[in-house]
Amino acid sequence: MRKLLTTFVVLTVIMLIVAGCTAVAPAPASVPDAQAGVCTALATLKTAVAQLGTVTADTTIEQVQTMQKEIDTAAEGVKTAAAAVPEAKVDSVTAAIDGLQTAVKAVEPTDTLGEASASITTAAQGVETAIQETQTTLSCQ
Repeated sequence: MRKLLTTFVVLTVIMLIVAGCTAVAPAPASVPDAQAGVCTALATLKTAVAQLGTVTADTTIEQVQTMQKEIDTAAEGVKTAAAAVPEAKVDSVTAAIDGLQTAVKAVEPTDTLGEASASITTAAQGVETAIQETQTTLSCQ
């Protein structure tokens, strides 16, 4: 009887240890919540891109580069949020961001922003269009 009780206690302890080690996966976000996350990330990106609309001949190259860093951060937020929503096709946004990065990187330190602002503005408008199309597809409000 004592051996049976000892075996029972040992098995109970082992089961508790195994149960305690089992990881419970967090519940996935609901589709509407995930979609809302993409919409929020797109809105943040749109706000960051809109800053380029304030570029003038007096804006420094460093200021534009700072704006670009904010855009890059916001774009990463879009990619992360979109990973949870299969129907969130952000390829056009990503391609437009790449074009904007190319335009900003093409600015030479000796250039004036007046010379470069046209290409930056055109690239920024491309990003805004891609964001708007994606927001429409996802029915963002």
